[in-house]
Amino acid sequence: MSTIENLSRRGFIKTSVGAGAALVLGTRIDPAAKAWAGSPVTLSPNVFISIAKDGTITLMAHRSEMGQGIRTGLAQLMADELDADWSKIVVQQAEGDKKYGDQYTDGSRSIVKNFDRLRQLGGSARQMLEKAAADQWGVDPSEVKARDHAIHHAPSGRSIGYGDLVERASTLPVPQPESVKLKDRKDWKYIGKPVPIYDLPDMTHGKAIYGIDVRLPGMKYAAIQRPHPAAQLR
Repeated sequence: MSTIENLSRRGFIKTSVGAGAALVLGTRIDPAAKAWAGSPVTLSPNVFISIAKDGTITLMAHRSEMGQGIRTGLAQLMADELDADWSKIVVQQAEGDKKYGDQYTDGSRSIVKNFDRLRQLGGSARQMLEKAAADQWGVDPSEVKARDHAIHHAPSGRSIGYGDLVERASTLPVPQPESVKLKDRKDWKYIGKPVPIYDLPDMTHGKAIYGIDVRLPGMKYAAIQRPHPAAQLR
């Protein structure tokens, strides 16, 4: 039977960046953050977005999937502002930790409470990638635009993929949330649009792991013993 591992923050970073550098973003800037040996600078302990050198984007879902498609919905918010290629998105379940903020999954509030917040995180990453590309080409950031997992410079016809910008972008400061220019509603490509539920293939093929699948050393099982209805009449 499958087991669920409580993956630590350090473990997540090691897994995510494995073969090389990655751009890691969070909800706060940590001026005291230091680079680990062989890893990029960690911009915040509140990690939601990780972009690897191969272009893969890992998005953390900090709410529980209860069949309502929330892991997909939260990822859509970030992926849209990133103008990412959905086929290069990996959604990972966040561990229960206060660093992610409110993780209650009740009252249909996950999207309402995180709509602007997660879009701003995606927009911050996009702006950093655009700035990195502009710096590399020696042009003004206003001349470049993110589109389909790459940064494009229309005047010269040049483009560069997200993965190729990770190292340069990871050295830049994270834009403050209020400074991020979000997409106009008419430009949304994932928000409010039909997207296949991320977990559906695993659910359909019996690979999804649920709470009942947890197995711990020395684990015991309990059941409520109720009297037979006939015994209550005696």
